[in-house]
Amino acid sequence: MRRIINLAIVLTLFIALALPSTALARGLSEDKIVFGGNYTLASGETLTGNLVVLGGNALLEQGSTVTGDVVLMGGNLEANGSIEGNVVGLGGLVSLGSTSVVKGDVTMIGAQLDRADGARVEGRVVTSVKAPLTFTFPGGVQIPRFGVNVSPELSFIGFFLRVLVWTALAVLVVLFIPEHTRRVGQTAVSQPLVSGGLGLLTVVVLPVLMLALIVTILLIPVSLLVAAIAVLAWMFGLIALGQEVGKRLAELFKQEWAPAAAAGAGTFVLILVLNGIREVVPCVGWIAPALAGMLGLGAVLLTRFGVQVYPPVSMAPAADLPAPSAPPAPPPDLPEPPATPTPPEPPQLA
Repeated sequence: MRRIINLAIVLTLFIALALPSTALARGLSEDKIVFGGNYTLASGETLTGNLVVLGGNALLEQGSTVTGDVVLMGGNLEANGSIEGNVVGLGGLVSLGSTSVVKGDVTMIGAQLDRADGARVEGRVVTSVKAPLTFTFPGGVQIPRFGVNVSPELSFIGFFLRVLVWTALAVLVVLFIPEHTRRVGQTAVSQPLVSGGLGLLTVVVLPVLMLALIVTILLIPVSLLVAAIAVLAWMFGLIALGQEVGKRLAELFKQEWAPAAAAGAGTFVLILVLNGIREVVPCVGWIAPALAGMLGLGAVLLTRFGVQVYPPVSMAPAADLPAPSAPPAPPPDLPEPPATPTPPEPPQLA
């Protein structure tokens, strides 16, 4: 039953992402999504729906009312009015003023709660939820995964938080090294067999190599360094694939997105789909994330973390190089001018 619920959640989010923003704004509900901006619900105003803050700032003035839930995913929330649903904080700061009223639960997952005297919470207050890093991809190298061991009601929150962490990381990577990410993504798309084969070979050989280093005892620090580089390469490859997905989404919507925006949106969709498949498909759900990871890993190794283009220019086939131009023909020889006739000598007198 729980897998069916997770599948419904994943499909709902994927369909929502595929719709243009105008269609979302014209929905039947009045849910408000604040993405990296500022939002103020003035005194006397009522938001009929949920409020979701993604890396932005929200202010609920005294006398304002939110009839649904309030979810903060990075950023700041200052509540001085009434919230009829629950308040969930996933990173960031949640401030409940002295005039605030929360009729549901208040749950903090990696977020800070600042509760003033007089703030009333009619439900439970949970602030001790932990999110350990527990995911390991084939080969034994760990990848950050925020697995939340909480009630089923909050399982989706942990799932969505994991996707948001990848999205934020993709934006930061593309902001600092856009060209390197572009080279890795283009290599993965143009050379999928070579990239995937190299990634698979690396995943098979890497555990043997690390075991050999660990057995020597003295090379244990080297094995840790190799594991760290493998994790970074795996994550960098997925982010590069996410940027390529973002480019396709921009073309689908006939829009021009900045590289960082395309990487964030594409990585969000890619990780959402891959994690969703792993959660809802039993036994073999890990195959799709593993294939995507090996494809990106191979592209990272081929381009040396995006430093060079693959295939290198020196390895390009000779047929693709332009033929050398023939030297210009010499000018034709000009005819010699006719010789000037010599005048006859005068006759000699005897």
